[in-house]
This record gives sequence, C-alpha cells and structure tokens, in this order.
Amino acid sequence: MIMMGDILNDSTNLASQLVRQIYMDEDFDFVGIALQENSGLRKIRWRYAAGYTSERFRKIVLRSGIGIAGLVVRTGKPFLENDLQHNQYSDYVSCPITQIEQLTSAAAIPLFDHETQGVGGVLLVGYRHAQQQVTQQTIAHLEHYRQSAGVLI
Repeated sequence: MIMMGDILNDSTNLASQLVRQIYMDEDFDFVGIALQENSGLRKIRWRYAAGYTSERFRKIVLRSGIGIAGLVVRTGKPFLENDLQHNQYSDYVSCPITQIEQLTSAAAIPLFDHETQGVGGVLLVGYRHAQQQVTQQTIAHLEHYRQSAGVLI
C-alpha cells in the first residue's frame, strides 16, 4: 500500500492518477492536490490538477494557515464551503486557488504524511456554478478516494 510519504517522494504517478480518477468519475469542475514542501519554510504548492482554466495555479505558493490548502494543512480538518465569493476566503490573498479557478464552492481534505506524522498535502474539489454545491457526502467521497489510493490517516 502506498503512503503519503511515497506521494512526496514519487508523487507523479499516484497523485496524478488520483486527481484524474476523481475528475473522470465525479462531476467536479476542478480537482487538485497541493503538497507541502519539506524545506524549512514548509511552503504549500498546487502540484496536480484537472479541470483547471489556466496554468496560473502552479504559481501559487502558500504557507500554513493561508488559503484553503493552508487552512487544511494547519488544522488537519476538512474544509467545506458553498459561498466562496461572500465569505472571509473571498479575496485573492486569502484564497488564490478559488479566485484563479473561479470556484463558487469547494471541499478539501488533508493528506497525511506518515514520515512527519503531520499533514503533507490537501485534496481539493470544487464547482464553478452556484447551483452545484458540496456537502458532507462530498467529504466522505473524498475520504473514500484517499483510502482507496492507499493514503491513510
């Protein structure tokens, strides 16, 4: 079984497969994985995505607590929001991925790194149209995908 540490060491295959599988199986407009770097600054970068509107997501660099990915990395808890344009995460500085990808709703779960015993990444899905919403069942689906990929908590 492949663990999060393996994603960080040999990330291309498993992470990109997971993103592609979710994007093809579900109706999300955007699916992405952000990984925390092992460097001293522990920057978080979006590494894998499907359904993106431009390559700009690759330039996003976050730190713990900033943006949805930073919040999930810091707390280790799932994120769920259906009104991204009218809440505290609505500006580019707070949440660049939702602005660049024009997401109206998003759900995200932590991906755990067994080497550091902490959160090593984030799996995020989202919609661009207000009539499509994420629910607790979305979180459950993402957790199922995480477990089926062998990324265990």
